[in-house]
This record gives sequence, C-alpha cells and structure tokens, in this order.
Amino acid sequence: MKNLTTLLIASIFILSSINAQEVEIGNNFYFKSLLGAETSDEKLKLNKTDDLPDGAEIKSKALIKVVNIENDRIFFKYLAYDEGSTEEGIYNLNSNNSTRIFSLSKTDFENLTNTYYNYFRGFKYGAYTVPIRLRSSGDNFEFDANLSLGANILGRIGSRFNENLFVDLSFGVGLTKVNLNKENSILGTADTDFSEIDVLSPTAFTVSFGALFNLAKNVNIGAYWGWDTISSADNKAKWVFNKKPWLGIGLNVAFTGDADKSGADK
Repeated sequence: MKNLTTLLIASIFILSSINAQEVEIGNNFYFKSLLGAETSDEKLKLNKTDDLPDGAEIKSKALIKVVNIENDRIFFKYLAYDEGSTEEGIYNLNSNNSTRIFSLSKTDFENLTNTYYNYFRGFKYGAYTVPIRLRSSGDNFEFDANLSLGANILGRIGSRFNENLFVDLSFGVGLTKVNLNKENSILGTADTDFSEIDVLSPTAFTVSFGALFNLAKNVNIGAYWGWDTISSADNKAKWVFNKKPWLGIGLNVAFTGDADKSGADK
C-alpha cells in the first residue's frame, strides 16, 4: 500500500484476557535461582528423617510439575531429563524406577519458583475496535476515525518464562461507519445523483487480521490489516476505498504505580 510506510501512531483496543497459570496440580514451574545442596536439603525434606538423593539441589531453570497440594506443602516432580543421564537418576527416578516426588512448603514454593508457561496459551474471543485506519488507493491517502463494533477471536502465543511477553494473533468481523466525501467518492459531482450531497456515512462490513505484541506488563504494539465493504446501493457513490485494504498500527504505553517513596540517603 503506497504511502503506508509513513510512521503514524494509531489506536487499537482489544477487550480480552487469558489468565496466567495458577499453582494447581498439573501446572509447570521452574526454579528462579540456584540454592546449593545444603539449603536445598533443608527446604526439600518432608521431615527431619527424610534423606535426599546424593547431588540433589535446587537449580536455576530446573523444570517441575505440581502433582499434589496437601495442607501447606506443594508436592512436585521434575520434568524428564534425558534417559540414562545423571540428572535422571537424581531427580526423576527412585531406586525401584518409580517417579521421585519432592515437596516444598507453599511459602518456599511461591518464593522460589515462577510459572513455566505454555507456548500456546489458548483461544479467546471478545469485542474489538480499530478506531484509526490508514487508507490508500491510487493518489488518495487518508486516515480517519471510525465507529466500529465487532467481535474477534484470538490465539495467544507467549514466552515460556515471562507472563507478559506474548503475541495475540487475531481474526475479526464487524460493522463500521465509514466516511464518504468529495475527495474519496463522486459526492458533489455535477450530473450525478449525488451532486447536492457533500458527505455520507454508510455502514460497511469489516474483516480484519492482526497481531498484538505485548512487550511488557503495560506496553504493547500491534498492527491490523482489514477491508471495509459497503453495500452495492451505497457504493453507487463510488467510494475509492471500498474493498481496499487499510492498515492500523497501535502503540500503547500505560504508566501505573507509585513513585519511589523511600527516604533519601543520609
């Protein structure tokens, strides 16, 4: 689309949410840091008589799955290491080849682990609007704000280690009020049915595809590509952007939270 390489900021709003994984049976987590054998031994023991396998320690990025939650303890197993490896013998299997189960207090578990997210975090649907659209057709270029009501379905793909790093791929349909004027149609043209009409705002059927990149908790950027199609009766005015692709580019940064309230150094 000619001229759409111009850097412009347009708004994109998506009303949807996909919840993060909770500390529940079957969910995966990873350890945030290395504790060392002595500290690991203390925290992983179920009681004073339990012994851990030689070499067992809490290691950074080690992957685990919650298998039970009982009273104030979280029971977990390590995700499978390579068959025959030293780690498999320490973390995965007991001497009788049964799955080795470890546990931590709920407090320690919450302090020492983060969620290990699925790459694909599911489908969602909701209302959406792309209020500012960049349009180009031949020598005609414009951007306009449109009232649009629609629905979209999106699939979220994200980082394994960061809840807030993900991309939403979206498909949507809706209805949009579009703006016809003398510059983008035959409105006001002599010897036509529209010679005395300067503006029209018919309703168009909208189809769109897009991607919204969430880069941090309150920062996202997205791009949407779509088409607005007006009815045959309305298009007697020969709207130059009918069925022509438009582009929406969105950047959203939210500033939240309190300023640092700690006292100055003395």
